[in-house]
Amino acid sequence: MLSGHLNGRSGNVNIHEFGQENRECVLFLHASCTGWDFYEESVQRLSERYHVILPAMPGHDLTTNEDYTSVEQIAAELERWLLERGQAHVHGLYGLSMGGSVALRLLADNKISFDKAVIDAGITPYQLPWIVTRFIALRDFLMVELGKHSRKLLELAYPPEKYGAKSLDFMQQVMKHMSARTIWRVFDSCNNYAMPGPIPAVRTEIQYWYGSLEKKARAWDIGYVKKNFPETAFVEISGLDHAEYALLHPAELAGQMLAFLEDRRRKGEQDYESGKI
Repeated sequence: MLSGHLNGRSGNVNIHEFGQENRECVLFLHASCTGWDFYEESVQRLSERYHVILPAMPGHDLTTNEDYTSVEQIAAELERWLLERGQAHVHGLYGLSMGGSVALRLLADNKISFDKAVIDAGITPYQLPWIVTRFIALRDFLMVELGKHSRKLLELAYPPEKYGAKSLDFMQQVMKHMSARTIWRVFDSCNNYAMPGPIPAVRTEIQYWYGSLEKKARAWDIGYVKKNFPETAFVEISGLDHAEYALLHPAELAGQMLAFLEDRRRKGEQDYESGKI
């Protein structure tokens, strides 16, 4: 797995950096149930051209026993760390699932300016009655809590012939490290985090990515982003489910991210259409 430089800490968030010789920065926010070093291939490719900042989400960091806090607190910790370093501007932002929730909160806070942002199947806050959100969080909590103790259940959700035994080993290692409190907070916070109201207009060029196999599941999130970030472009990844682009096709994800960061957007879209990605 990825080995790099632990160069910072803000609150209970350890922050790793790669490609520090590069001038422009990309903030890379990982998903739940995976560690920061799970994204080796994507980060290494991005770090050839960019200074990649990769926080280890609390509760998912095997080097600490701290619990997950909340989307809002993690966003605030990252904002504080960046501003203390004099980095009020970051070229690129990538957030996957849970990381996409933090990315959306960063964009809404507008304390750090970003040129480009990719929200990869990011989870948006539900606008539902409190009791309904409890049932949703409980369902998701039970799925992970049971899955971390049973390889058979984990393999039902993530077939080894698709994900590979090594990836499942690492995923289960992270899940076993996640306390029950962390698991609950991840789902409770990602489903219900607060956003500033009204959300200010942002000048960031935003893309929201999602797999075609999760389109129905992401309908709420897509609608929320359309309403609150109306200039967002939506990119459907054919034949993939939730987070599978990052987990199964890391080189292609990095390539598409680089194309977007470097304004080669038309070429990236042609690659999708031609089946290269």
